[in-house]
Amino acid sequence: MGSEAETLFMGDDVLSAMEARERLYEVMDRDLPFEEKATLALDVGEAYLGVENGHLTRIDPESDYWKAIASTDSADGTFPTGLQLELRNTYCRRTIGGEDPVRLHDVPNQGWDDDRAFRQHGLHCYHGSTITVDDELFGTLCFVSTEPRAEPFSDDETLFAELIARMLETELQAERTESKLERLDQFASVVSHDLRSPLNVAQGRVDIERSTRDSDNLEIAARSLDRMEDLIADVLTMARQGQEIEDTSLVSLDEIVGECWDAVRTGGASVSVAADLAFKADPDRVRHLFENLFRNSVEHGDENVSVRVGPLDGADGFYVEDDGPGIPESDREQVFETGYTTGTEGLGLGLAIVEGVADAHGWAITAGESAEGGARFEVSGVVVP
Repeated sequence: MGSEAETLFMGDDVLSAMEARERLYEVMDRDLPFEEKATLALDVGEAYLGVENGHLTRIDPESDYWKAIASTDSADGTFPTGLQLELRNTYCRRTIGGEDPVRLHDVPNQGWDDDRAFRQHGLHCYHGSTITVDDELFGTLCFVSTEPRAEPFSDDETLFAELIARMLETELQAERTESKLERLDQFASVVSHDLRSPLNVAQGRVDIERSTRDSDNLEIAARSLDRMEDLIADVLTMARQGQEIEDTSLVSLDEIVGECWDAVRTGGASVSVAADLAFKADPDRVRHLFENLFRNSVEHGDENVSVRVGPLDGADGFYVEDDGPGIPESDREQVFETGYTTGTEGLGLGLAIVEGVADAHGWAITAGESAEGGARFEVSGVVVP
């Protein structure tokens, strides 16, 4: 462990539950690299549980893979950070097998002396909890000793181990989300420069040629290039919607609907606002939400589709609905997935952008059916002063 951890937790002090929680919260509030923060959190758990070591592991059951990605054991110890084992030879296989959390205070006297993990490593004491990220198994948080404990793990001790597990899950999720956003930013930069530059050259050449002569082929080429530009704009918008909202201001539902409706090609469609609603939002980002919902209604309804917007009954959000063909009940969760589309023109990004805007604001969005059988989208969790 690093010197900072040794300064904080050196010695064999027995921590009370309150002291352990205070130390854990102090650790998790620090701006530290993940592995260092995880090791400090494990050290708090080790001290409170009275065990020899704590480990955060990465597990892949299909390949029988177990690796310690953080550990309180020393580099020359038995279970240091970076150690890789066969999952089959660990108690963690039991933890991820449906027995979470696994609590073993005296393995031989609990009838586990024939377990291959005990035979392989001689650990008399083990406490294990699962770690999940993006709703998928990541690994385990486990505390171990070569000597048995005098008493079984108490419920309070298990709750504290679970608290560490959930906090580390949150950190891992945040890291993964940040990594995704960084990749999206890089992708957006590539799309913006490497695709738009040659597209603009092609558009310019076509415009020059059309200024001297015109033909059906040039017209088709110009339309196709314009469509490419629209698709690139959608991709860039999608890439940026996952970023968190930093600044919000008071937005009028009536005004934002009017602005967004005018920005969309709506043909003979119509929109009405049942009642105004003032709510906090990032005006630029929320325009993407309404514009894409309006496009969805117009593109999937007939030329005279009617769109209605208004506050939810609970006054914590708003709805956008139409009298078009609606969304089959079996598809109402899928419609927000990137790439999902029933049309032939787009990339299936419109409603994914809508969900991205809602998520960035901390709102929830659901798809349902309007009174006329059309599509209805409800956005809730909106801050209404």
